[in-house]
Amino acid sequence: MMLYITYVNLNAKGYVGIKKKVAAQCRVFQKEFGTVYCTMFTGQMVYLLQEDKVIDKEFAITLKECNEILLQWIEKYNVERTYIRYHISDMWFVDFLKELKSRNIISILEFPTIPYDGENWIRRPEEDHYYREQLCKYIDCCTTFANYKDVFGIPCISMINGIDLEQNKVNSRKPHKQDITLIAVATMRREHGYERIIQGIQMYYKAGGVRKVYLKLVGDGSQISYYERLVKEFELEEYISFYGIVQGKEFDKIYEEADLGIGALGTYKSGVNEGAGIKVFEYCARGLPIIYDNMERILDKQYFAMKVVSDASPIDIRKVINFYDSLQDKDYITDMRNYAIKNLSWDKVLEPVVDYYKSKKVIVEEDVV
Repeated sequence: MMLYITYVNLNAKGYVGIKKKVAAQCRVFQKEFGTVYCTMFTGQMVYLLQEDKVIDKEFAITLKECNEILLQWIEKYNVERTYIRYHISDMWFVDFLKELKSRNIISILEFPTIPYDGENWIRRPEEDHYYREQLCKYIDCCTTFANYKDVFGIPCISMINGIDLEQNKVNSRKPHKQDITLIAVATMRREHGYERIIQGIQMYYKAGGVRKVYLKLVGDGSQISYYERLVKEFELEEYISFYGIVQGKEFDKIYEEADLGIGALGTYKSGVNEGAGIKVFEYCARGLPIIYDNMERILDKQYFAMKVVSDASPIDIRKVINFYDSLQDKDYITDMRNYAIKNLSWDKVLEPVVDYYKSKKVIVEEDVV
């Protein structure tokens, strides 16, 4: 039995991508270890889920109460392994990890973001800085999506963000011969930097560009109003459209109309120069050529991915057009799908994590003399 622990409300607005990622990881673990439960915490209630079905729930206002309930469930449901999506370090979290170790629970701690100093969700940074130095006493393995050998003294498995191939079917669209449609799917934070592509389109037409270049922005977030102001200021309403949060068949339809996928273009703002953006890998699985800045290192030498410098400069749309035209005599859709299967699926990405769990002996009552 395995428990995937999260301390967020996976059903909250803005957590769609995280929920999909957690579900995909759970499916891989389930193939290897049988039943996998998942938790989420709303600040009022902690839930125990299995494939999105509520198995158990308890009132919990604080993280201390949440962890106490998790320990009860670990005993009740005979949990042998935990995979913990890191939230923050405090006395209660350290005590929780200490208790897991005393019960011989095999645990891995995932750091979704490293470094995270300066992030606005860190309410008491001094407290976090103190207690995170104690994590290594109780956790022997962690994972993160950057190239680290250890985090806070914990040996680290460096990963990329995997993708669920079943949720990202190959596009069946026919390539446009002249018009080019770009798509950017994101939560629209500062580090996505899509003002660069908007400014680039404006400069392209101001310089006399004649090819039709369209941009579809899919998602919601803090930067949407900024992007809308730019589009209005540059009078680009004909070329740039906003779709908000879209899912299901409508989402797939928007993908079918696209020719190129735009990854993050402003990662220089975050101070993080390594990592892996899940949306970029989803573009790859669908056979959608990619434009990105310096984050997705695994794509650096692939002909179907165009890397741009990570700074504030507008994107040169002429180079985008040349990149797109250079692909037209290649079977890039097939090549991208095969690359995703071989390198980017969660089954592939989580292999070293699964191997770690398997290398550790699960202690059951029969083992105790």
